[in-house]
Amino acid sequence: MSSGLRFCCLGGAALAALWCAPARAAESDSARPRVQLPGDDGVYGRFDGRLALAAGAGAELQSGAVRGSLRVAAHYWWTAGVYARFADAFGGTDAGRAERVASFGIDLRPLFLPRFARNYEQGPPLLDLTLDSLSLTAGAYFAQPHARSFGDERGFELGFGLGVPLFAAARGLWLEGRAEHRFADVGPNAWVFTAALAFHGITWTSEPPRP
Repeated sequence: MSSGLRFCCLGGAALAALWCAPARAAESDSARPRVQLPGDDGVYGRFDGRLALAAGAGAELQSGAVRGSLRVAAHYWWTAGVYARFADAFGGTDAGRAERVASFGIDLRPLFLPRFARNYEQGPPLLDLTLDSLSLTAGAYFAQPHARSFGDERGFELGFGLGVPLFAAARGLWLEGRAEHRFADVGPNAWVFTAALAFHGITWTSEPPRP
């Protein structure tokens, strides 16, 4: 065999080896078990327990009146839940505006489970958790107008809210905002806007008991 022919054969063999090497590497990588990084599963701790609890404090604005607000909520699988809220103006209102308001109702986060089921939870965690925190609320409220009795104003409220996790995880501190419209049976209709700092926790573990 001439040296030229031998060189061509060797060069062809080398090119074939280089061509096949990436395919072999890809097959090897696909066969090798992959370790998923913590927080890289699109859940971000939300399946650590069946019950997600949240408690927050902030301020609400209604028709120029500012009240301090406390709100608690509980959600099953971070999706379907209930809420209760109490707000007090601490004497800072005038005639025609409510000094204290209590409300309670249902709170639904409709995006989390559908997005997770369709594998849309691709990160980053801050974006996924913020989108999934969109909540729709419906409930009843009872208010105490200035210099009157508690419950003299009452009605139905509908609203929506959104939160931003400050630590990009389901557990921890969240900055939350809400907008609600109150449809009065007795009293004036009004929009209510709330900003709050809340702590979210997860409990009622989903792990089976160990023998």
